[in-house]
Amino acid sequence: MSERLESRLAKVPKVTPEDIGNWLAEAETESELTEELNANAVFYLALSFAYESIAADAARYFSYTDGEESVDKSMIFANYKKLSADALKKYRKYRRGKGTHQTFAKRADGR
Repeated sequence: MSERLESRLAKVPKVTPEDIGNWLAEAETESELTEELNANAVFYLALSFAYESIAADAARYFSYTDGEESVDKSMIFANYKKLSADALKKYRKYRRGKGTHQTFAKRADGR
């Protein structure tokens, strides 16, 4: 499973094998699952933890403009938070099994 995480996070700078091991251990502890019981659920929970951690590091990024030059890295945090939410959604799917479930659209009036 660590190979799957390494593959998924290969292009993310500063992610170490130790980080991956920590995220997997945390996922197994929090979910009370093991790789043998439900590998996909543990994988997606660990991936969610990874994206949360990377987002926390990316929160310090900024944007600036200087004349004709501009750099905007402020959306990196939001993008990793979205990835984390998607991974958590997949974790919940694998956690409960592939049986039937219901989802409801949000109300248009925001209530």
